[in-house]
Amino acid sequence: MANTRQIKQRIKTAKNISKITKAMEMVAASKMRKAQERALSARDYTQALSQSLTTLAENINDQEIHPLLRQNKHGKPLAIVIGTDKGLCGSLNQSLFKLLLNWLKDKPQGQVITVGKTMTRMAYFYGLNLKAQFANLPDAVTTTDIVGLSRLVIDGYQTEDFRSVELFFMDFINTLNQKPKQFNLLPLADRLKEKQAIAHPGVRAQYLFEPSASEILNDLLPFYIENMIYQAFLESRASEHSARMVTMKNASENAGELVGDLKLIYNKQRQASITNELLDITTATMSLNS
Repeated sequence: MANTRQIKQRIKTAKNISKITKAMEMVAASKMRKAQERALSARDYTQALSQSLTTLAENINDQEIHPLLRQNKHGKPLAIVIGTDKGLCGSLNQSLFKLLLNWLKDKPQGQVITVGKTMTRMAYFYGLNLKAQFANLPDAVTTTDIVGLSRLVIDGYQTEDFRSVELFFMDFINTLNQKPKQFNLLPLADRLKEKQAIAHPGVRAQYLFEPSASEILNDLLPFYIENMIYQAFLESRASEHSARMVTMKNASENAGELVGDLKLIYNKQRQASITNELLDITTATMSLNS
């Protein structure tokens, strides 16, 4: 059994850890609030953009179809997985990577683009076919920061390097709940048909476009792809900081419980030591008096 000096050292260490995790919790909470506001405020814009795209797609004919709406017959499936650069965020990256591995079981020839150092290390460890990797993107990510990724995806699909493109990211639900999500980014045709059926079941609205619907769609589609990737980044950032705050909060609570348990052990050992000393004194006194 450890002596009292060792226990005191462990108590001191646990208290120091508790201070560190508490500070990290406060930092994560501050970043979390900003990230949540950005993710939630951008959702309405993304939905409105998606609805506009659906309306435009209803008003073009097959001869005017944009390359991003076509079903590619060649190329490889592509997965974009958005992880984190830093750790200490619970099982967030592991849950996301597990979803990616399930996708690769059905598409073993699929290529992967990783975002974040943690996801890149996991991809190398499992020997995945990496197309590209991105890291050290800022917390307050902007569309400028993801231009390279967006152009790689759009150009690759138009040249039929990619047969399909899917996004893997952590979908922010609330502070305590984030779920790994798989989103079909390209091709757009099937998803637009589903939205048309939901938005206008059996009804086809008439619109007058200036310039033509196909010209507007040609300009809007690349922007839509970029915006969907950007929204996935916002959701991922909100999920990351929420998960890290909760993880650090749990770590602080566990450290506090550990300090309490160690103090109890310390007090018991100190009590036992005092009792033994009293017994020794009593025994010695009785021996002298006998």
